[in-house]
Amino acid sequence: MRIFGFPVQIRPGFALFMMLIVVVNGVPMGPWLAGSVAFFTLFHELGHAVAARQTGATASISLDFLAGYASFTPTRHLKRWERAGISIAGPFTQVALGCAVLIALGVNPLDHDQFAADYWSFAIWWAGPVIGIFNLIPVLPLDGGTIAAEIIDFFAPGRGRTLMIKLSPPLTALGFVAMVLVDNLRPLAAFAAILLVLQLQTMSAHTSNSPDRRTALLERQRQLAAEAEDTAWTSGRPGMLQSPQVMSPWWDAYSMLRAGHSSPTSVIVNDLLNTSEDRAPWWPPHAASVEQLAPLVEHLSRPLPEPTSETPEIAAFTLLTILRRTGHFEDAARYGSLLFKAHPSSLVAIETARCITMIGHYDTAAQWLTVAGRVDDQHDQLLIAVENFAELQALRGRTDIEELVIQLRNQQIS
Repeated sequence: MRIFGFPVQIRPGFALFMMLIVVVNGVPMGPWLAGSVAFFTLFHELGHAVAARQTGATASISLDFLAGYASFTPTRHLKRWERAGISIAGPFTQVALGCAVLIALGVNPLDHDQFAADYWSFAIWWAGPVIGIFNLIPVLPLDGGTIAAEIIDFFAPGRGRTLMIKLSPPLTALGFVAMVLVDNLRPLAAFAAILLVLQLQTMSAHTSNSPDRRTALLERQRQLAAEAEDTAWTSGRPGMLQSPQVMSPWWDAYSMLRAGHSSPTSVIVNDLLNTSEDRAPWWPPHAASVEQLAPLVEHLSRPLPEPTSETPEIAAFTLLTILRRTGHFEDAARYGSLLFKAHPSSLVAIETARCITMIGHYDTAAQWLTVAGRVDDQHDQLLIAVENFAELQALRGRTDIEELVIQLRNQQIS
């Protein structure tokens, strides 16, 4: 479902959590508290989502056991204060809305005798202001921990989140001990214990030196990114992403085009020019149709940004393949030649050869395929291209190409 324009996914774990609150607190407190927690959790995540949208990002919300999550995909590189603002927007919304509801109902949120006078007012006070303020404690995965990580990152670039992952467990452990020892804080000890378990799991995953585990995590991230991107182009709605993955700039441009933006492809150009080391990774729009991509290519300003050694390879190679797919063979051939000088690879050479073949320069195309066989070890990919790609049909049967095929097959055997 969609709320205020944001896709909201309610998972079974969220309903289970609400039932657990009812069982633990009994009647009549349980239903009031469960309803209040559900209401304020949703608006907490909406606070994040609205703040993200103000930066130009697209956002979605997922409600699950113990927590809610607002994931967003930026259309540009966000500054630290913008990321911190998105983090603080959730608890701020929760605290402000909780106080506003209590005041509207005639209850002073600062007067214990008033908000503790009835079950409903105490539930609203607890689920709104209290949990919202609790979320600002500077430990991960709370919003306060994310804000603290951004502050640390300002003084020690690139180390904020790593330091917070290491600092959060001992800080939470100290809080847990204090809650156990102090009578008034003892009901919070269970939350601190759950938080500590989550932090230790995160720390274990972060510090693991197992190559197999790292490879599996990276592969899982790639799968999620591919599913999210493919789902967007086929259904019109992005799938769920795992940080730090974002949607491709081509999807963002397509969304802006549908919304009537005057320069939708600016995000594509900006991504091509973004040489930052901390640029968010994205998956190419393989599932996009030619009909979806063609208007974007037409909107790209000419001349195209010339690729250099600093141009992100994924951004440049994606542009090259899309130019070919949409029939802009001369533009693609020219761009591929420049890209090969900046980032020589067999994949770039193959794409360039496909485009040159389509404009009728067969000898030049055959030379590009020969170069592709020498530049790196992607021999299997080159053999598949020569034998199967439709654009290269006109080259099959040439003596030089037949010799190349024989050479590639011998390399497979050896």
